Amino acid sequence: MELAPAGLWRRCGARLVDCLLGALVWSLTAMWLVIAVWGFRRSPLELREAALLALAVGALGVALHVVYHVAFVGGCGQTPGKMALGIAVVRRDGGRAGYARAMVRCLGGMLSALTLGLSSLSVLFTRERRGFADWLAGTRVVRAGH
Repeated sequence: MELAPAGLWRRCGARLVDCLLGALVWSLTAMWLVIAVWGFRRSPLELREAALLALAVGALGVALHVVYHVAFVGGCGQTPGKMALGIAVVRRDGGRAGYARAMVRCLGGMLSALTLGLSSLSVLFTRERRGFADWLAGTRVVRAGH
C-alpha cells in the first residue's frame, strides 16, 4: 500500500500547533527558572547574572524542543500537531522512524531554520514531498491512515 505524502499546508498547520504547545511549555518552565534563580530579590541582577540566566532560558528552549520532537516522533511517529492534522513521520520504506532518525530529523530541522526554511523548499517540488530534514534522516511525512 502506497503512503500518500503530506501536503505543505498540513505540515505547516502541524508545525503551528507544535510551536504553540512548545511556547506554552517553554514559557511556563522559563518563568519557573527565572523565579528560582532570581527569586523575589529587590536588587536588579548584575549584567553577568542576567546574561547567564538568558543563556540558560535559551538552552532550556532548545532542550525542550529536541526532547518534544524526538520523544513523540521516535515513539509514535507523530507530534501532537501531526496527530491533530492527520500526518505522521515514517522511514522512506514506510516503517517506524524510531528515535535515532527522529533525532537526526530534529537536528536537520534546526539546521533548516538557520536558512529561514529555504533548505526545505524541496517539499514543494518533489514527488515524495520530503524536506531537508527528511533527506538527512531518511524519513518522509505521510497522511496517517492512508
